[in-house]
Amino acid sequence: MKIYPTFPLAFSHTGQRTNNQDSLHPAVSKATEQTQLFVVCDGIGGADKGEVASQLLCDTVADYALAMSNPMLDAVHIQVILNRAYEAYRTYLAQHPLLSRMGSTLALLQLHQQGVTVVHIGDSRVYQLRGGKVIFQTKDHRQVTDMVEAGIITATQALTHPWRNRLSRAVMASVTDKEDEPVKLMADVVMLTDVQAGDYFFLCTDGVPEAVDIYMLETILASNMPDQAKSESLQALCSTHSKDNYSGYLIGISYVAHTEPKPVIQTITNYAD
Repeated sequence: MKIYPTFPLAFSHTGQRTNNQDSLHPAVSKATEQTQLFVVCDGIGGADKGEVASQLLCDTVADYALAMSNPMLDAVHIQVILNRAYEAYRTYLAQHPLLSRMGSTLALLQLHQQGVTVVHIGDSRVYQLRGGKVIFQTKDHRQVTDMVEAGIITATQALTHPWRNRLSRAVMASVTDKEDEPVKLMADVVMLTDVQAGDYFFLCTDGVPEAVDIYMLETILASNMPDQAKSESLQALCSTHSKDNYSGYLIGISYVAHTEPKPVIQTITNYAD
C-alpha cells in the first residue's frame, strides 16, 4: 500500500494564554506531500516549561525516526522514543535546578506501506474522517474518563467535574523520580489499515475541541471548500471560543495505491535421457 496525502496543513496559536506550549513536527509550513510523520504535542499546564517539554518530545520523535531511517513505528519503537524523551526531560531538569517537573501530551500519525499508525498519550487527539463522519478517534487519557468507565461518575458529570482537565497519562518527569524505578510511559498504539482516498486525518491539541465539537468537525471537513479554507474555518472557531492554545494538523488522503505481490516465476528444464 502506498498512501499519497494532499498538502498537509498545520496551525498553532496562543489563544487566550500568555504563551504557546504546543509544538508540531514538522513545524508550521514545513510539511510537504512527501511527509510521512506528523506529531502534535502540548506541554502540561501546571508543570514547568511546557513549551520546552513539548518541543523536546517532538524533537525526540523526529530525531529517532531520522536516525533509524524512518522505520514503521510499532510499540517497541515508541517505547524507546518515550524512554529517550524521559531522559531528555531529566537532563533538562538537572540543568535547571529551579524547575521541578515537566511533561507533555503526544499525538502522532505515521503513513506507511501497511496503513497508518496512530500513537497518543494524554488529551491531544487524532481523528480519521470519511464521508463527513468520524470513523476513528483516540480516547483522552483523563482522570474523569477513567472515572466514567469505572462507574464513579456519569459522562454528563464529567463535563463539569473539577478534575475534568487532569490527565491520567502524560510523558512526564520529575526531580522526585527515583532512578532505579522503571519508567511507566503507556502509549496507545493503533494500526489503521482501512485508509481510502478522500479520508482526512486530523491531529489537534485540547484547545481545538474546546471550540470544535464532532458535529462541527464533520460538517467542515465534509464541505466542498478547499482544504485551506477548511483549516481556516477550524482556526476561526478556535480564535473565538478556545481559551487554551490550539494547534492542529490536517492531512487529506488523495490516493491509495494497493500493490499486488509479484508472481513467482519458475523455470523447469527437461533433460532428455
